[in-house]
Amino acid sequence: MRLQISDLTQFSLRARLSAGVVAIVFLTTAGIAGVALYFIKRNMQATIAEEQFERISAIADAVDQKFLSRRTLLKTFGDSVESRNFTGAEGLQDLVMQHKSLKEAFDNLAFIDAQGEIVANLNGAQQIGKINVKDRDYFKGTISTGAGVVSQPFRNRISGLAQVAMTEPVLDREGKVAYVIAAFITLSEQNFLGELANVRFGKSGYMFIVNTAGIIVDHPDKSRLLQHIDADGVPNPAVDRAIAGVEGAAEGVNRRGVHALYAFKRLQQTNWVLGAMYPRQEAFAKTEQIERFAWTGALLLTLLAGGLTFATVRSQLAPLSRLREHMQVSRANSGYTPLEEEPGYDEVGDLSYTFNSLMRERRAAQQRLQSSERFLRDVTDNLPAVVAYFDSKQRCLFANKPGLRMRGRTQADIGRMTMQESLPDAVYRQLAPQVAKALEGTPTRTEGTYERKGKEGFFECHLLPDMRDEGVVGYYVMTFDITERKQAEMRSASSERRLRGLTDNVPALLTELDLEERVVFCNGRYLTWLGIEPASMMNRHIREIIGEANYEVRKPLLARAFAGEVLSFEQTAELLIGERTLQTTYLPQRNADGAVVGLYVVAHDVTDLKQKQRQLDTLAREDALTGLPNRRSFEEHVREAMARSRRSGKPVCLLFLDIDYFKSINDSLGHAAGDAVLREFGRRLKESVRETDMAARYAGDEFVILLENAGAASEAGTVAQKVLAAMRPAFHLSSRTLQATASIGVAISEGDEDFSSLFMRADAALYAAKKEGKNRFMMAAPRTEPPDSNPWPRQEPSSA
Repeated sequence: MRLQISDLTQFSLRARLSAGVVAIVFLTTAGIAGVALYFIKRNMQATIAEEQFERISAIADAVDQKFLSRRTLLKTFGDSVESRNFTGAEGLQDLVMQHKSLKEAFDNLAFIDAQGEIVANLNGAQQIGKINVKDRDYFKGTISTGAGVVSQPFRNRISGLAQVAMTEPVLDREGKVAYVIAAFITLSEQNFLGELANVRFGKSGYMFIVNTAGIIVDHPDKSRLLQHIDADGVPNPAVDRAIAGVEGAAEGVNRRGVHALYAFKRLQQTNWVLGAMYPRQEAFAKTEQIERFAWTGALLLTLLAGGLTFATVRSQLAPLSRLREHMQVSRANSGYTPLEEEPGYDEVGDLSYTFNSLMRERRAAQQRLQSSERFLRDVTDNLPAVVAYFDSKQRCLFANKPGLRMRGRTQADIGRMTMQESLPDAVYRQLAPQVAKALEGTPTRTEGTYERKGKEGFFECHLLPDMRDEGVVGYYVMTFDITERKQAEMRSASSERRLRGLTDNVPALLTELDLEERVVFCNGRYLTWLGIEPASMMNRHIREIIGEANYEVRKPLLARAFAGEVLSFEQTAELLIGERTLQTTYLPQRNADGAVVGLYVVAHDVTDLKQKQRQLDTLAREDALTGLPNRRSFEEHVREAMARSRRSGKPVCLLFLDIDYFKSINDSLGHAAGDAVLREFGRRLKESVRETDMAARYAGDEFVILLENAGAASEAGTVAQKVLAAMRPAFHLSSRTLQATASIGVAISEGDEDFSSLFMRADAALYAAKKEGKNRFMMAAPRTEPPDSNPWPRQEPSSA
């Protein structure tokens, strides 16, 4: 038996002491190793990041030099072309073919005239006169600035390849741009970066280039060229910060979920961002290996110290282990046999003596209480409450199972602990005054709080004095846990306060009706909006509040809402701040079974919203500069007019106007003068037509007039003559006076002709009028071809 108990208890105090020392050694070793590794790892990572940034910076400088050398080459070639003083495009193709060495730097080179037509091409003359690039940004930028540019990446119209263009202007003797030399670099070709394309960061790291719009310029995966860096919907914050202008190294996660060290450097020649991706696992592989070795050493040191500690503690605590074994044997037996060996004069000897004394006292107390405890135990152990008995010295002589579990006590603690020792200090301080009253013979009841799993709990405690002939000899304690009840009460009160505070501040009238249409809740907005005290509305029928007339209007809607339908309508109400538009919504209130048990009424003030909607509708259909209807308004009117024309069989007439030499006015006098001309032109145009006709600004300096029920060409000609006459007087600007005439194309619809065809004929007539000398109108030729399928012509051309 002794061997069995010793085997069961050999990992008790000795094991805990050994574990404690091992834990201290481990924590100390781990702490020192952790701090050292932290600084080592941080310095190594910073060094790796700095080296990567320096490396990408050097590569960025090399890329910049490549762009600079190519621009210098293109500039030199352009200067040589200017020195030859070409008076026409003849000879440019021969000149280009004489410089085939340019193919070593560029994939193609072309001469483009001022109208955007390709007049010479390094890759052959097949495309000369067949391609116009005037809509390309690089061409427009070179023409407008007179200087060379490096374009943003684009896709070639012919080959479909991703390219960038470098341009250089060729000036004539007057200093104007006669030709634009455009040199093209294909991004997917090796010569874009040359040997730099083979640079790798680790085994799987790579370089890439994006522009400031996030478009990929260069990438090992050529299928991603010209795509947005976040095209797959997986953003990379590190790349986004680099695009925003941040240079340096940062950690991030790419679209495949690979954690990597990124470095970014902006290219000076193109303002693109050169980035390098270095997988974190490869970048910090040596650092992580050092970290593993360090932690392995710390673990081995801990195991060695733990083994030595365990052996030392085991030998020093052997007497205490024998005492503990004897105590367990004594608890298992009905009688008590004192420890045979002579106790020492140390701490273990004091424990042995104290244990012998306490065991004798316990046996005596057990015999006194044994008869009554059986009955009390059976009853109280099954009560949902803590039940205990304390004598006049507040020593616990009885406690049921819930009471013992409360503080982790056992039956062995009965008789050895006082009430103060059995309770948390905070709880005892709350009960101390009630204990004093109980010891004086007064029954008490009190409520208090305690810590319950890290949170506040609530209890209700009853103390009943034990009155005998000699007086109060003790008191009974019965305690109930009322946490759930208290929390429910507080939640209910708090919820009601929050609901009232929330609803009173909602910018809407909120009302709840029961099935009898009586008000059971309303918020404080009734007081601020209508001057009605919410309390005065409670339990009153809605008819009494809104009046009989309004109720009769609402009655059918209320019936539908109580039937389960959600309804919403607008109404005008007189509030304290004046007449307002309210949007009222009826929301059925349902129980758990889905049956309607009430109705929520929500009324929002939408006055400002309605006014803004009307203002926005007006602005969306009016040209801000001239005050005339804009293109959108005109196109809506055209649809209706063409429909009426088809029903009535009466034609419509379209006048398409263009201000003559308007570009020269803008270029020579500035846009402010051009805007003043447009405003005055619009005013005169509006005064020249009937109220039944529609004049609108279509786009830029283009205006349109739509005449319905146009009887003949003479009627349309009369209107056109009137418009031309209205424009003849001089336009008086703030700084000068000038003449501004107009050219007009007139087209009258024929049969079932749609607006697309009508517009194209008016457009052709307009250009005919301009060709004939401007400041006149021309009638459109009769329709000869079927109408275009597109009902709205002259859309802005899309960028190639």
